[in-house]
Parts: sequence; C-alpha cells; structure tokens
Amino acid sequence: MEEKTEQDIYVKLYNFYENSESRIKTNAKVCRAYVDKVSLETINDKVNKELNAIKIGIKQINSKFNENNKNYVHTKELVTNTIANYESALVELSEFYDGKIEQLILRKVELEAELVGAILNDEYLYQKIIKKNEEKDSDKMKISLKDNIKMAIEKIKNRKKEKSQVDVAMVSKLMDSRDVINEIDEKNSLRIERTIENRKNNKEFILKAEKEISLIDGEIERINSQKKDAIFDAMEIGDKSISSTIKRPKFFKKITRFFVSRFNTPKVIENSIIEPLNIRIENFRNNELANMKG
Repeated sequence: MEEKTEQDIYVKLYNFYENSESRIKTNAKVCRAYVDKVSLETINDKVNKELNAIKIGIKQINSKFNENNKNYVHTKELVTNTIANYESALVELSEFYDGKIEQLILRKVELEAELVGAILNDEYLYQKIIKKNEEKDSDKMKISLKDNIKMAIEKIKNRKKEKSQVDVAMVSKLMDSRDVINEIDEKNSLRIERTIENRKNNKEFILKAEKEISLIDGEIERINSQKKDAIFDAMEIGDKSISSTIKRPKFFKKITRFFVSRFNTPKVIENSIIEPLNIRIENFRNNELANMKG
C-alpha cells in the first residue's frame, strides 16, 4: 500500500475544500432561484386569474364595451393601474416570506461551510491518529532504550550463568529504562486518546450540522408552500370566486340590463369592479401585511 505523505494529505484536503466552496455557492444560488421561481409563478397565476375575472365582469356589465368605445382607454388605464397595485401587494407578501427563507439559506450556507471544515478536520485527525500510532511503534528513543534493556538482560543472564556477581547499578539502570519506556508509551497513548476524543467530538458536530441542514431544507419547503397558499388567499372574499375561478362574480348577478342602460358603463365598471378591488387591496395592505411586518 502506497504511503501517504503529509503533503499528499494537504493537497487532497485543499482540493476537497475548493470543490466544496464552489458547490455551496451553487446550491445557495439554485435554492434562491427556486424560491424566486415559486414567487413569480404563483403571483403571475394569481394576477392573471384576477385580470380574467375583471374582463369577465366587464363583459357581464356590457358585452359591447371594447376598444371602439370612447371611454375604453380610461377604463383600461384604471384596470392596468389597479392590477399593478394588486401585483405590488402580492410582491410585498411574497417578499415577507422570502425574507424568512433568505435567513434560512444564509444559515444553511454557514452550516455547510462549517461542515466542510469539520469534514476536513475529520480527515486530518484520522491521518493524525495513524501517524501517531506509527510514531508510537517506531519511537527512536524507545527502540534505543529497548535495545539497551535487551543487551543489559543478556549481560545479566550471562553473569548468572558464569555465577558472577550481578551489577546492581546495571539492574537499576535497567529498571529506569523500563520506566522511561512506560512513560513514553503513556504519553504517546495519551496523545492518541486525545486525538481520538477530538475526532469523536468532531464527528458529533458533523452529524448535528447535517441534521440541522436537513431541517432547514424542510423548513424552506414548508415556508414556500405556506407562501403559495398565502398568495392565493390574499385579498379574497366570500368563496374566492374572483381569482380562483373565472366564474361570474356574485355581486355582478344583481347588475341587470336595465341598470346598465341607465348608467354610464365605465362608471359602473369603476364602481362595481375597480373600486371594490382597490378597497380590498388597501385593506390587505393596512391589515394582513401590516400585521405580518409588525
């Protein structure tokens, strides 16, 4: 098996960091783009349905009222301005939810950056444990002391065989050497244990960060869904017939041909369609939106 040098490890970790940094930025952009897409599509759908309802309402009032009528331009301008105001209110509503999501995305980016650091640290600690175990087994001082002890033991054995007096000083040095070896082993073992404990704590952080990131992803989806519902429900009345369908609105049922014939069509449209919608928009801004923003 090819031995990894320290430089090899650093190169591997650096490449991992570079790729991860790019991935985190890309993920954040994709998430933000998805959030914006949900907002845009939902608002467009809502606005188009409201506009269709207005057009149908106008036809119910006077089916012959079109570009050829002298007051049509004024009515068209009123409709355009009201729809623009309607859309603006929906954008404000969307931005309220998107602001929450933006904070979650920023937190996710922060966590992912920390996670990358923790993964790098895990690899570093893993290599460190391997290296320290190798150093423990190949400690030069320890090997030298072991060789000296081995030689001393051989001398003691030989003297015993020769029935010569055993050198007390040599035995004392032998015991001291063993103590030194035990001390070296203890220090090396302690360093390894500390590194193992650090890696354990680091792994716990990795699991915690991954769990929080997963929860954030779920929360982003939940708020996005809540935002869609809020946009569809905004400024609706009754059975929400104005913007959820293109059926004839209830309040137009009371408008009869006789009523229309006696009054100016543009004025009837303004009073029965435009003004009620403007009131709904104003009430929405002053109540729901104001309460949301605090």
